Amino acid sequence: MIKLACATLSAEGFEYRDFHRTFEMLPAAGFRHVEFNLWFPETMLPSKVRDLCQRCHAAGLAPVAVHGNGFDLSGEAGLTRDLAHKIRLLEIACELGCDVVSISGVRRGKGGGLDGVIAVLRNLAPAAEELGVRVALENHADNNIENLADYEAILGAIDSPAVGVCIDTGHFDAADVDIGELIDRVGDRVNHIHVKENRGRGKVAFTRFGEGTTDNHHVIRRMIDRGFSGCITCELSPQDRPSTVEDLRTAYEMFRQYETNA
Repeated sequence: MIKLACATLSAEGFEYRDFHRTFEMLPAAGFRHVEFNLWFPETMLPSKVRDLCQRCHAAGLAPVAVHGNGFDLSGEAGLTRDLAHKIRLLEIACELGCDVVSISGVRRGKGGGLDGVIAVLRNLAPAAEELGVRVALENHADNNIENLADYEAILGAIDSPAVGVCIDTGHFDAADVDIGELIDRVGDRVNHIHVKENRGRGKVAFTRFGEGTTDNHHVIRRMIDRGFSGCITCELSPQDRPSTVEDLRTAYEMFRQYETNA
């Protein structure tokens, strides 16, 4: 089964607006599933999660994933603080009725580096298994989770069915990573997909769907051929203007063919 979702980032940008644009725009564009970007303190509160559940029900949207701030062991609290934050993300996923938490790292070499990511995951994986939530590790350019070597190091250290790879197509292009090779090597551990448009390889130049060079369809078909089941989330990073309903509708029409849960 494959569900097609849209990230709240696509409607809200990087500001906290209490998801008002999300609940207006996503249904209007055709989306029935949503991935919540939970980057602000307000979004971690139990009362806010209950509010989101109620608003999703009213809008006809089903949460399928949450995305939280990256692994970061900076400061005295270090591992304890970051683990507590990630466990709260797992709890929120359960409260929303979804089973994927997508997490990236922080800038390359910061926040404990790749070893810090692995240290958190060693403690987080048992909790994720117990709660039935999958942790999807998302790549970013110049990040502790960026390329094939990073993923092989993490997956080699964390042998858990609850920990896998979130392919972000635009970010892999921006980091000049060969997605085909990555799928060949760790495709069996891919548990979530973000589709995004980038212009070119080796530079961050995100754009709207249909205006870039990222071969999203090829990646999706490769994963479907491998038996991928899960969620494909459309992400539109803010560029020169906020996204419109038409921008989101373009994404929905481009990828709705892959949805099999109707």
